Amino acid sequence: MKKDIINKQLYHFAGHSIAYEYCQFNVKSDVTVIFVHGLRATPWGRKGDTIKETCKELGINFLRFDLLGHGDDKDNFLLCDFNSWKQQLQTIIKRYIHNNIIMVGTCVGGWLSLCTAEKFPNRIKSVICLSVAPDLIEQMLLRATPEQIKCLEDTGFVEARIEKYHYIFSQNLWTSFLSNNLLKQDKIDITCPVYLLQGQDDVFIDWHSVLKVCEKLASTQVVMKILKKSNHHMQDKEALLELKRSLQDAYAKIQKEG
Repeated sequence: MKKDIINKQLYHFAGHSIAYEYCQFNVKSDVTVIFVHGLRATPWGRKGDTIKETCKELGINFLRFDLLGHGDDKDNFLLCDFNSWKQQLQTIIKRYIHNNIIMVGTCVGGWLSLCTAEKFPNRIKSVICLSVAPDLIEQMLLRATPEQIKCLEDTGFVEARIEKYHYIFSQNLWTSFLSNNLLKQDKIDITCPVYLLQGQDDVFIDWHSVLKVCEKLASTQVVMKILKKSNHHMQDKEALLELKRSLQDAYAKIQKEG
C-alpha cells in the first residue's frame, strides 16, 4: 500500500518561526497545490482541509503554511506587510517546490497568489481565488472614520473592527497594500486558467471587486462564480464544494495539456 508522506513542522524565515505542512500524496506527481490563507486567518481550517482532502483524492501534492505574523508568529504581525508575504511565498517556491503549481488563495492570500502567478508564469499553471480584493486597502479607507485616518497619520497604526474581528494595522502594511494594487495596472498579466469564487453576502469586501479582477486578467480562461448565500469566509457547504470542483477542473486541464 502506498504511504503518504506528510511533513508538518516549523521552518525559519527572516527571523520568524513559521508552521507549515507538506503532503506528498504521490512522489511521482508533477503538481503541487499551494494554499495561502487570508489576513489574520489560518491555513488549518475547513478550506485548507478541503484542499488537502481533494489533493489526496487526485494524487497530487499539497503545501500550506502560516504567513509571517500569523499562527505561532502572530506577535510579529505589526512587523509584517504585503511585500514581506510576497517575498516569503516566492522564497518557498524557489527553495522547496520543483514541479508545476496550482495556487489557491483566500482574500489577501488570493491577491498574493495572483502576484505570484505574474512572477512565475512558467511554473504556475492555474490560480484559484476566493474573496479576492486587490483593492482591499482602498475599500477600507472608504469606510475609515476621520479619527482613524488621523490616528494612522499620527501614530503609524490604526484599529479597525470588521464583523466580530478586531484588527490593528500599521502604516507600512497600508502603504504596501497600496503599492501592490493589481487593479491599478493596465492588466493583470496572467494567462493561465483562473477561478474566481466570491460570496455575495460578503461584508468584509465589496463583492463587485471580483468583476474588476476578471476584467483586468489577461487570461482568456477565467471562470467566475458568485455564490449568493456565501459570505467572505467561504466556508459553507456550497462554497467548499465549488472550491473542490475548481481544483478538480484546474488539475484536469493540466493533465489534458500534458
